[in-house]
Amino acid sequence: MMKYRLVAAVALLPLLVACGGGGSDSDDGTTGGNTAGDTGGNTAGDTAGNTAGDTAGNTGGNAGETSGGSADNGESTVEPDRSLPPEDRTRPASGDFSSVMGPIKDNGANPFSNEGPQEVHPDRIVAWPGLRFGDFLLSNNPWNASAATYDSWYQDITLSPNGDSVLATVDWDWGASADTRGSLFNTKAYPEVIYGVKSLGETSGSFATTGLPVEHYDSPVWTIDYGYSVEGRKSESNSGGGTDSEYNIAIESFYHDSCDIKRDGKETDNQVMEVMVWLKVGDNKPSGQSPHADAFTTSDGRVFDVYAKSSNFNYIAYVAREEQTSGTIMYSEVLNDAFDNASKYGIYQVKDTDCLANILIGTEIWHGAGVFTLEDYQIHRSY
Repeated sequence: MMKYRLVAAVALLPLLVACGGGGSDSDDGTTGGNTAGDTGGNTAGDTAGNTAGDTAGNTGGNAGETSGGSADNGESTVEPDRSLPPEDRTRPASGDFSSVMGPIKDNGANPFSNEGPQEVHPDRIVAWPGLRFGDFLLSNNPWNASAATYDSWYQDITLSPNGDSVLATVDWDWGASADTRGSLFNTKAYPEVIYGVKSLGETSGSFATTGLPVEHYDSPVWTIDYGYSVEGRKSESNSGGGTDSEYNIAIESFYHDSCDIKRDGKETDNQVMEVMVWLKVGDNKPSGQSPHADAFTTSDGRVFDVYAKSSNFNYIAYVAREEQTSGTIMYSEVLNDAFDNASKYGIYQVKDTDCLANILIGTEIWHGAGVFTLEDYQIHRSY
């Protein structure tokens, strides 16, 4: 009976997630990650594995797993129905809504613990089933694990009750900077907390719960309250001095040209734009190029340098000049700036009918070890 439960879980949930962040690529040694199609590929249901090549020059992607291939336990998987049930996406006439971080929920995949830890390592490079809590889904997302040459790398995710809320924690050791295949700043993973729909197998809640996906013209006003702690440490593979740990903390969203979200790395993929907000930055910058001459300042006075990529016009990043480990992001103001000034930045012009699919937060990890804990995270939408 256990064997059949595992097979069912694999059939319904993604084995490996394409890059959630704008991670480094081997073309220009800069972060950047995904092209409009995010061609690294998950199958249309984002299930049972990925095709070999991720986008923007990233190789790896799936560490040898292919669509319809073998799961972690060696069982063959079956292609699922790739359609989501229709739901009422009528916009509320008015009102304010906020996400919640608790309680911990059933992840739907016995025998995996609902609290975790769920670990990925060289013998298990898969993202399913993730950990569910409140209105969110926490995923390991080791999308470019093949860039790691350290044979004892690992990453795990855990949920811990915290009163009426939940702490979401990621712990990792991806090896030292020397343990990287290709560019020093090839992203290994983007462990993330998902709100909305990232793919058909990665949905944190219904439209009624999250307000996503939603057409740009019909989008509410979004603000995000957050609080986190993060600390890099020396990798077990590092015999030298210093922590040699490189990562960021970033919020991001993907737009699609339809609210029928398809993220499969094929011709049917309808992802068109990636918008990032870097809360913490280290040596690595979003593109390796100088930021745009005009910084962007939100109405609360927070200043962001703006990075666009000449190699990928479907990507833009707003990098906070000063790290604040807790605070508020006027998220609609950022999204609207990318919409209003697409020509100035030289990026894709989001259309009124393009759909905001998700709001994600996580850490892009390049090398080293560390621990990240999301302590407070509330997404507010006002109509």
